[in-house]
Amino acid sequence: MSLAQRLRRTLLPTYQAHARRLHDLRYLFIELTRDCNLECRHCGSDCTREAGGPSLAPGDALRVLREIRERYDPRTITVALSGGEPLCYPELFSLGRAITDLEFPWGMVTNGYGWTPTKVLQARAAGMQSISVSLDGLEAEHDWLRGRTGSFRRAVDAISMLLRDPSRQAMDVVTCVHPRNLPVLEKLQGLLRALGVRDWRLFTISPIGRAARDPELLLDPPQFRELLATIERLRDRDGIHVNFSESGYLGPRYECRVRDTAYFCRAGITVAGIMANGDILACPNIDRSLRQGNIAVDSFVETWETRYQPFRERSWMRTGDCVSCGEWSHCQGNSLHLWDPEARRTRLCHYRAYGLLEQG
Repeated sequence: MSLAQRLRRTLLPTYQAHARRLHDLRYLFIELTRDCNLECRHCGSDCTREAGGPSLAPGDALRVLREIRERYDPRTITVALSGGEPLCYPELFSLGRAITDLEFPWGMVTNGYGWTPTKVLQARAAGMQSISVSLDGLEAEHDWLRGRTGSFRRAVDAISMLLRDPSRQAMDVVTCVHPRNLPVLEKLQGLLRALGVRDWRLFTISPIGRAARDPELLLDPPQFRELLATIERLRDRDGIHVNFSESGYLGPRYECRVRDTAYFCRAGITVAGIMANGDILACPNIDRSLRQGNIAVDSFVETWETRYQPFRERSWMRTGDCVSCGEWSHCQGNSLHLWDPEARRTRLCHYRAYGLLEQG
């Protein structure tokens, strides 16, 4: 670790404490619907291709955004529309246009299956500024994970269409790494480079949702360390920017090598979520028991200002191995979506479970 990296590591807890005190809202996830056109093995929301799940009324979403706009500068808060699959939400682009008119930058997270040239034009007219498209391996690996034959080809076509759109401002491809696609990541990078993708984020699948019942999806310790070594190698190549997500804290050895910035779970600090049933959360992936209210009866702004303290002061998460861990000041109990409220501990400590402690 270089001197500059050591200095950043020393100052990081101070910076994070300052961010917690300020808690400036910068990113708002809105889960529009639980409906989906795929049936992914790893889905954290347990969505299916059967329609009829909860969906958020456009008027309710806009009411919350108008309330936020009265208190904060909307131009500094990105709205990320998610699901399910946002394209399964009939009012998607009319809602997007209304969000643009309220001066919020907005984007979406999509599996890529439902995109057509017409929808690209609709997204442009609605003012969409950013998009993340999932591509989880080459054809065999992607279709296996996504549960629908042809989903790989549809996702690749969507990436190609969106890259050609001259109005596109920001786009990345995200990949959930599992044992089947780990060996093809280098080939996948070649495909993305050929398509013209400039930004690529890699995730690991967490033991939540359906993945908690499917051990085939989870990397073992040697595979996880192989992934980190692969990311280090891929980041050294020109043509595409590769970044590891904030799936969990990795310790000093890897934090400086696989990410642009050090790990920091911002759920409830700069990130909030509104779910399809109106629940107010810190991010869309955390346990629903951690909800802080519901927009049907609660003010979002008041909730953000007065009820989010458990996400900003996380000493209550210091249980089990965390009590004696020397990395607590940097980790703070690992990512909030991994917290198990019943067991009162994290479901996964990357630093210990994957043998990174010995490599610190």
